[in-house]
Amino acid sequence: MPRSEERHSRRRGSDESRRERSTQGWGAVAKRQADIAANKEAAENAVRDFWLKSDETAIIQFLQDEPYCYDAHQVKDKKGNWTVVPCQLNTGRHCVLCSEGVKQTWKAAFKILDYRGSWDKDKKRFTNDAPIEKIWKVGSTIAQQLKQIVDKKGKDLTEMVFEVTRSGSGKDSSYNFEQAFDSSDRKMKPLDWDEQTPSAEELCQPPTGDEIDERGYTSVE
Repeated sequence: MPRSEERHSRRRGSDESRRERSTQGWGAVAKRQADIAANKEAAENAVRDFWLKSDETAIIQFLQDEPYCYDAHQVKDKKGNWTVVPCQLNTGRHCVLCSEGVKQTWKAAFKILDYRGSWDKDKKRFTNDAPIEKIWKVGSTIAQQLKQIVDKKGKDLTEMVFEVTRSGSGKDSSYNFEQAFDSSDRKMKPLDWDEQTPSAEELCQPPTGDEIDERGYTSVE
């Protein structure tokens, strides 16, 4: 065998050996730790859903004038938490959840700023520090309610800051929107804000079939 081919063969064998070590032994341990760190970072940087408990109030600012509308499924994940999952038919010809008989629901999504700031897990309360970008997925009732506000005020959603209050729970929930005022009793003006997270449309793309299996989505009628 010529020397050049011999060197190439040794190098190829060395590369294969390194790849094998990366998936076995200490290499596998290191890879697992890197995956855990990456998943933790992704979770910390994820855009959280906006929600209110009954009789809870928040000041919010809309980051888009019109919603991103899509069909979805309301399901439980493997931890037993309810979540809204975009229907795969929004972008493709087949939907795993539709084929399993999970009913569709219509949603309108808005990117917003939650002025309550970040959540303190230890004290179990909002810190009221810097506003946090979130996504609010609403049904037709709230979407129509917001459209009526826009028509009545003659302003776009992004031109106003709202104090929103939730009353009731479950299907009996209702939301009240009022113009927000600051501590000096002056109408609050929207912050000049550069979005740092993906758009509502990007955040509401359907999962793959593998992701649906991995997350264990099920419908509980």
